[in-house]
Amino acid sequence: MYRPKTGLASLLLSFSLLAGFAGSSNASEPMAAPSPAASASHASGEGRVVLLGFDGADARTVRDLMNEFPGRFPTFERLSQEGTFAPLQVVAPPESPVSWAALNTGQNPAKTGVPGFIKRRLPNPIPEFGHIISPDVRPIESFDNLPIPAWPANKMAAVAGGVAFVIGLLVGLVLFRRKLVLAIGLGLILGGGAAYKGMQYRGYLPDEIPVTSNPNKAENFWDVTARAGVPTVVLDAAQAFSMPAPDGAQVLAGLGLPDARGGLGDWFIYTTNPEEDSRDGRSTTTAGTVFRVDQRGDEITTTLWGPKNFWEIEQVEKELEEISEKISSPNLSMDETLALSSRQQELKPRLKNMKRNSSNEGRTSLPIDIRVGSDSAEVTIGGQTQTVELGSWSEFYELEFKLNPLLSVHAITRVRLVKTDPYFELFVNVEDIDPRNPPFWQPLSYPFDFSAELASKGGLYETYGWPTLTMPVKDSEVDPELLMEDVEFTMKWRESLTHAVLERSDWKVFMSVFCTTDRVQHMMYRYYDPEHPEYDAEAANREMVFFGKTIKLSEAVPAIYEQMDRIMGEVLAKLNPEDTFLVCSDHGFQSFRRQVNVNNWLIENGYLAMKPGTNRSTKSFLQFVDWSKTRVYSLGMGFLYLNLKGREAQGQVSPAEADALMAEVREKLLAATDQDTGAPICRSVYITKDVHNGPYLDLESDMIIGFAPTYRVSWSSTSGGVHLVKDEDGNYVLGPVCTDNDSPWSGGHISVNLPDVAGVFFCNRKVDLPAEGAQSLALAPTVLELVGVEKTPEMDLEGLTIR
Repeated sequence: MYRPKTGLASLLLSFSLLAGFAGSSNASEPMAAPSPAASASHASGEGRVVLLGFDGADARTVRDLMNEFPGRFPTFERLSQEGTFAPLQVVAPPESPVSWAALNTGQNPAKTGVPGFIKRRLPNPIPEFGHIISPDVRPIESFDNLPIPAWPANKMAAVAGGVAFVIGLLVGLVLFRRKLVLAIGLGLILGGGAAYKGMQYRGYLPDEIPVTSNPNKAENFWDVTARAGVPTVVLDAAQAFSMPAPDGAQVLAGLGLPDARGGLGDWFIYTTNPEEDSRDGRSTTTAGTVFRVDQRGDEITTTLWGPKNFWEIEQVEKELEEISEKISSPNLSMDETLALSSRQQELKPRLKNMKRNSSNEGRTSLPIDIRVGSDSAEVTIGGQTQTVELGSWSEFYELEFKLNPLLSVHAITRVRLVKTDPYFELFVNVEDIDPRNPPFWQPLSYPFDFSAELASKGGLYETYGWPTLTMPVKDSEVDPELLMEDVEFTMKWRESLTHAVLERSDWKVFMSVFCTTDRVQHMMYRYYDPEHPEYDAEAANREMVFFGKTIKLSEAVPAIYEQMDRIMGEVLAKLNPEDTFLVCSDHGFQSFRRQVNVNNWLIENGYLAMKPGTNRSTKSFLQFVDWSKTRVYSLGMGFLYLNLKGREAQGQVSPAEADALMAEVREKLLAATDQDTGAPICRSVYITKDVHNGPYLDLESDMIIGFAPTYRVSWSSTSGGVHLVKDEDGNYVLGPVCTDNDSPWSGGHISVNLPDVAGVFFCNRKVDLPAEGAQSLALAPTVLELVGVEKTPEMDLEGLTIR
């Protein structure tokens, strides 16, 4: 077949595909913004509804701050006096993905299908993510917004070639003065070239793509409002990614979204520190990688690793399949067989490494070139150069990681120059998906182009579902000041997006969620709580500038609530008198001083048996469990599971025994005390089937622990682990149930008794609260009632009565 040497065939291919794509089911048109007419036509009250969410905002803390600092929190005080302020009772377990999914849908976790950050997989119990499905491998035909149709290659060639032939024929008739033979010749040449290009370009679409998807099965309140003709805008919607919204809703997803690498917030440090010796990268305990780099003169050359190239991985898989088919043929010569076997042996380990997430094999990459100065560095990533001052952040780098000539992943990131002396250190933040050009397989918003629309009006913004630097601080790889700088940056762009929407007149319901209250409390309680085991008075008195004001690290928690108060006040000032203003959170907070090793407690009390010889390598992921002698086990965030016959592979507890066993465990846990202090460690134990109901109850644990403040499930228990210590002979033995929390992750809410981590509820109007108080499950029906939309039968509660 003729292969044109110019780009004309590619140009004709584009025209051809545009013509053919117009009738393809994969094509999608940009959705227009909801019109004001749609709002006006709806039979509801005149006022709009604005709902602000502040992740982790704690009712007890708000009350204490208002009492301790009169006048410092004017919006809190105003709403408490003129409107309504109350603790918000949240669902069990008090984890962000669970709580937000329940709040947004008005349905309990057994209906949403979001059981927690961690759940267990059966029949042989093992922990896995509960708030995401990753990887979720989907066929190419299931995606919208494809760059070209996902037709079979022969159809692609036929359509491209046919349309190009017709175009060539028509052009030829004009060029050659209606000489049909010459015109047909030109049409055939161009048609052949376009057909080849069509075949080639279809080959750049993989058959399958691994994505991160959302387990949430329930309908969010904005789906209901939009269908009823009430235009709704939602920013940073947790557990809403990969959930298409109906016309009339514009939704930017939040918690759960992966980064551009398909990971959970991967970050990097490049350093010449002589104590670092891994040029391939040392993995931290979370999602970080620290690379040792070499400086020659003032120059450093290294690599920024991007997403896995799933297209290239698929090509290797196909080649191995072809080799397997060929090598079984009896007609092959010995030389051909040896050659194929050699290629097979070469590709197999390569494919294995390409599929390993921890390996850079199979990843896309961009070069990093650094010219180091005494108090600055010229940092070039992917050809983009910025001069970064010592102790400062760069602007966004706008990056493109090419998978093949058709597919790319567009990302943005920032860097911070941490040190130049005595050694060099550069921090590279998460590679966020560029909101202006998200990949078709991992949309950021619905409609698809809403994320780009927001960027065009408010500038670039981070898109990973867990922004801010909690993990680098948790790993003790960066100072907490970097976290607070990043918190300020994140909060400012979210304010910008929020105010941009407030200026519009085409919505009736608007929700915007801020995550930064949660992030600051997680990491900064060790400076705020003098009784925390990691409290250091000298460190707590370190000063930094936060939102233009000098604060001590000990003041970080009040300072983030001050910013919350300010944002609430600024939004409230833009509303009309008839508008309803609501503020909520997904849970509250406590200091996290002591951690409880739940499996240790189960072993001590005879509910779980540990295999002889358990050691450091087998202490996690329930590898240590002797299932033949175990009745109860724990993994995740304070979850207890029965080793149930017919459910677990080696179940020991009959269904008839289940209720009595759970009651016994509950009674003993409520009586349990800290072996060092004698303090009670537990205030509640929820029997899940008694507090939740729905089709996805089987995804949840059998029991949910509610620890007393300042206790929380231990780090080892989360992954289904047991806490071991060494005895005098160097043997591993069972450690104590309660130990100090020595992590920078010093504030918590997970696995804590629900009333002790109540969220906040504010309203600019008086609310007649029921006897049980404000509950997060009542928020969704409340919003619906405010705009005259009937709540759905699936919602668990009635809405609140707002005067």
